[in-house]
Amino acid sequence: MLREYKVVHFSQTPLVGAPGKISKALNNINISSSSYCYVDYPNKGGLYGKFIDNTHVINNMQPHVYSAFIEDIKRADIIHIHNGIDLNFLKKIISHCPNAIFIYQVHSPLREGPLFIDRSDNIGVSFSKKLVVAQYQPRHYQDYTLVPNLVLDTPSLILREGSKPLKVLFSPAHKRPGGRWNTKTTEGLEDFLISLDRGGVIELIKQKEHLHPSSLMLLRRHVDITIDEIATGAFHQVSLEGLCAGNVVINRADFFSKSMLACVSGSPSLPPFVNADSQSIFDVLIRLSKDIDETNKIKEESYFYFMKYLNSNKMVKNFMKVYDEVI
Repeated sequence: MLREYKVVHFSQTPLVGAPGKISKALNNINISSSSYCYVDYPNKGGLYGKFIDNTHVINNMQPHVYSAFIEDIKRADIIHIHNGIDLNFLKKIISHCPNAIFIYQVHSPLREGPLFIDRSDNIGVSFSKKLVVAQYQPRHYQDYTLVPNLVLDTPSLILREGSKPLKVLFSPAHKRPGGRWNTKTTEGLEDFLISLDRGGVIELIKQKEHLHPSSLMLLRRHVDITIDEIATGAFHQVSLEGLCAGNVVINRADFFSKSMLACVSGSPSLPPFVNADSQSIFDVLIRLSKDIDETNKIKEESYFYFMKYLNSNKMVKNFMKVYDEVI
């Protein structure tokens, strides 16, 4: 039965597709939802057009499409704002749905771009709920409600064959320094992986440009190892996608970060990530390259953990619970 409220998601940029995924998952369980971002990523960054499959971009709408957008938000019972939105534009939104309930969700760490401060107090509306992604961010927003990042892809598992080398995928979203929590790569890591590839220890899957997320997931299904960043104690969306693809997921997630995922998913156990840092990554990859049985055991653990605890139809109910409470 269709739930009797309408949810509209807003963000300044696509936020690598996160708001759009929530919106799509809500529609899949019969909650009417739409997702809009103010602008897409710039052309020069390699991310333009990659993350708007489930989100409409407002700033380049044709007039008749913009009119349809206005009609859509007039039906909104809940406005769900992610990280932030142009404040002048937000005033226009409020004028069309003055009785809507507002929810705020933060995706980024405090004191680092794009959130150097808690923006929720400066947006100009009263929020009925404040949410935070259940990864490393809750240590900065301790009074916020935990919600998950969603992976909508169908889980898969392709075990490593004895005659095949250990296939490794490392695809950081960016290579620039990211501060305490937004760093996505470690100095020298890519050169180190290339040397292992040349030495025949691993098969490194290389990318020359940013792929569309669906293409990257297709690629991920056919590798053994997903490497997230091994610098900070956090994990990111790529680790969840690695679990979905039945990969051995290597990151440096600390106990707190892993506990937040276990908490929001209802799991009694921590996710089966393989911990490594810049000193231990060599030993980890050498060991797995030699041990097919261990590789496949961890791949199976990843797949079944995702199937049982992290599938989107289950995880989106965290949002449904929030909406039911404020309605």
